[in-house]
Amino acid sequence: MNYLSKYFNWLQKDVPTGEVEKYPEINENGETSVKGIFIIGDLTGIPLLKLAAESGKKIIDYFSNDSEFQKLKQANTDKNIYDVLIVGAGPAGIAAGIEASKKNFSFLILESSKKFNTIVNFPKGKLIIAAPGEYQQQSDLKINDGVKESLLDELNQQIKNIDIPVKEGLMVQKIEKDNNHFKVSTIKGDYKALRVILAIGKSGNARMLNVPGEDLPKVYNRLIDPNDAKGEDVLVVGGGDSALETAIAVSHCAKSVTLSYRKPSFARPKEQNEKKLNELVEKGKIKLLLETNVKEVKDNSAVLINKDKKDIEIPNSMVFTMIGKELPTDFFKRSNIKMEGELSVTSKLQFALLLLFASVLYFGKSSADFYDKFFGKIDSWSSVFVNLFSVEFWNKFFSLPAIILNNIFYESKVWSFTKYFNALIAYFSLIAFVLLGGYLLYRFFKEYLPQIKFNWQTFKYFYFISVGAFFAVIFFGGRYFGLELLDKSQSFWYTAFYSFTILIFGLHRMKMKPTRYIKFQTWTLILIQAFPLFILPEILLPYLGKIGALGSNDGFIMTQVFPNGSYWHAYGFILAWPLFMPNLYGNITTFWLVFSLIQTFVVIPYIVYRWGKGAYCGWICSCGALAETLGDEYRTLALHGPKAKKWENFGQWALLAAFVVTGLKLFSVLYDFNIPIINEKISYTADVLHNIYYIGIDVIFAGVLGVGVYFFLSGRVWCRFGCPLAAWMHIVNRFSRYRIFSDKKKCISCNICTKVCHMGIDVMNFANKGIPMNDVECVRCSACVVNCPTQVLSFGSLPKADLDNDLYKNIKFPVLNNTDWRSGL
Repeated sequence: MNYLSKYFNWLQKDVPTGEVEKYPEINENGETSVKGIFIIGDLTGIPLLKLAAESGKKIIDYFSNDSEFQKLKQANTDKNIYDVLIVGAGPAGIAAGIEASKKNFSFLILESSKKFNTIVNFPKGKLIIAAPGEYQQQSDLKINDGVKESLLDELNQQIKNIDIPVKEGLMVQKIEKDNNHFKVSTIKGDYKALRVILAIGKSGNARMLNVPGEDLPKVYNRLIDPNDAKGEDVLVVGGGDSALETAIAVSHCAKSVTLSYRKPSFARPKEQNEKKLNELVEKGKIKLLLETNVKEVKDNSAVLINKDKKDIEIPNSMVFTMIGKELPTDFFKRSNIKMEGELSVTSKLQFALLLLFASVLYFGKSSADFYDKFFGKIDSWSSVFVNLFSVEFWNKFFSLPAIILNNIFYESKVWSFTKYFNALIAYFSLIAFVLLGGYLLYRFFKEYLPQIKFNWQTFKYFYFISVGAFFAVIFFGGRYFGLELLDKSQSFWYTAFYSFTILIFGLHRMKMKPTRYIKFQTWTLILIQAFPLFILPEILLPYLGKIGALGSNDGFIMTQVFPNGSYWHAYGFILAWPLFMPNLYGNITTFWLVFSLIQTFVVIPYIVYRWGKGAYCGWICSCGALAETLGDEYRTLALHGPKAKKWENFGQWALLAAFVVTGLKLFSVLYDFNIPIINEKISYTADVLHNIYYIGIDVIFAGVLGVGVYFFLSGRVWCRFGCPLAAWMHIVNRFSRYRIFSDKKKCISCNICTKVCHMGIDVMNFANKGIPMNDVECVRCSACVVNCPTQVLSFGSLPKADLDNDLYKNIKFPVLNNTDWRSGL
């Protein structure tokens, strides 16, 4: 176990495991799950005053071009219903108000405290940096560098001559949909509006330490004036910019300052704050206690507990708990606004339906022979529908469980046992799927159909329903009755729809994120899926074989490359072992043995060394193709944090299993050549283990879970946690030159780069320290690069392999070149 622990630690050496804070779920226009309620500013996850003001202008511009809003506006004759109601009078809300005033919208701003309250609550003399510096604002509300006091003066001066109706001291408690408008309830009455904009920032309650003594009057959750700490023994708790800035600010007048943080290093602070803190620590102005937690706050002291579980008691007369604020989730819940990753009851039922569909699909596939024999030969599609209305068919159908169980208990062959077991699971999954699907379809027609809009979302879901219905007919007809549509097998249609889905969603991805990198990557994935992974094995090779263009049946191609006309071997040209096992497990030929070994252990390691694991996973692999196209919209659902990082090690066990199963099979082939030391039990053992591997990895993980969780845990669940080929590339990737570089001076620690990573990489923790990102999971999707609001990140390569990831300290890298498409932008 010690060696295993060392191995897994080596594989994820020095990789941070930060989690992502959940915000309200919004689309690309800032619209929440409640249509008509929009979010702008800090609450979108970007903590920049300049970009907050820009979001205020952009949302009003969006309303001006929204035909639905314009129709509602023209039809509204009730003067008590505003066009727009803005909640929050910070930079985002005020900027939206300025733009709404210019466009003659009727609007009102509701503020729980007073205008620019967040800035008012900044510490006295706090330095303001208007990042990003090169960004040219379009909003009329300009944010400039300065200090708290100068910025407030400038902002108030800018709006002095503009009529912006703001009602202060009104806390919004709930938002409800009322026909074609919204009712916004406050502590002093209700207001109505066609559209509601939430510009409230992260203005929830301060997070609590949940320790004894936290309610003492000496404990504060914000700093107003650093001089208030004069002569005090100050304890600051936290590891973000607020905590560091507080410790720095009070260090010039406090008697003593201690900064306590629960982790071994800082993840979020800006470079200049961390640099200043370290200078003050070296001078003895601040005592830094990492890996400590507050255990108790007493009248004249504070008790901390360190990583060794030992208490540290320090003199103390003032405590600042700068550990952030909790979002007003109760308000969002009352207003039916969905949070990121939150599943409604309907969503959970849809999740279950997807799992059932995948279960029927993959377990039914492996037990098709049994069903074919049981129901007998059916000659045509019309016979299928006739049978569905016959009493004999349904008598047979409902007697299936007893027959399957009988076969399970009395069948001695291992493969037959697993086939019957799969048949039983497929049977009950089908019944549950039909019942649950019928219920959800009823809900769909009753609740959702009347309010459908003809947009991308509508197309997407109708596409899913249509493909699902079509494939269900193809699947059941082909697998259980031996019927083929247009003389094409079920695998042909499956691959065709798989390829078509990549094309459709790939085009949408390129439309939404039209960088050159994404265009090149997506077209490459589309073309590889279309030609070598569909047209070649399913159309071209069968045709060439039929006309004899591939040589005689006893020639090299038909005996070594496609033995007995098994053209499916062609998938192995792209899908390497152990992702594609059959070429090294079935009737192994010398060609595929040599080709697969070179492909997996020579070609792929070279690709990974030069360009990273993502050069295969993100540019070639068919699993990656679906994840980057269909899964692109669901990437923020990926699991993050230390637990998820540990689960990633499961892929190493899958890789080990693949080595064992394949090795035993190769030994069994040697037995066929009469090598005496190999006995006949090896072939039997190889078959047993392969069946277990097939059910556990190929069917359950890659099939059922890989498909079923796509829309709930992102499209990279299989790639990240279960793919044995990815696990092999993780090992090789430790020696790779590939990295994601960052310009740490621009990093604002907004965590968006981490949030959009569907491999769960804590990109921000690398970026704000300027450390080249070396997490082996990276698939070069470019989401972190594209979505960074300050263009901090860029793809690149080191001069040589760097296992300790410290080469950057000694080599001066060039300024990031974001004009080169290969950098990700």
